[in-house]
Amino acid sequence: MPGKLIMNIVAAESTPEKEAEFNRWYNDKHVPMLMGFKGLKQTSRYRRIGDDAQSAKFVTVYEFDSKEAFDAFSKSPAFTAAIKDYEDKKEAVGFNMKWATAYELMKTWKQ
Repeated sequence: MPGKLIMNIVAAESTPEKEAEFNRWYNDKHVPMLMGFKGLKQTSRYRRIGDDAQSAKFVTVYEFDSKEAFDAFSKSPAFTAAIKDYEDKKEAVGFNMKWATAYELMKTWKQ
């Protein structure tokens, strides 16, 4: 029996003057590094609509096919390398993580 879909969601933003550099780094380096983990099935980034300053400007959703894959992710070489790169680059790109959390799929409805 397949595992349940797990979504790991990261809400972040950057300083306005570094936002273009932040997005280039996130899209072109950070996510591809994390996608090196075969248990990470899909990653999607979203930009906030409107000017709600209380909400993070960007949300990234990382999808895993099972809790086991999600649990293995943080121990993987891909994750370790991406976190090291994040630590090295976060100030240069103005990275500000607002929050992160994971959810397990309960039910899906489709039209």
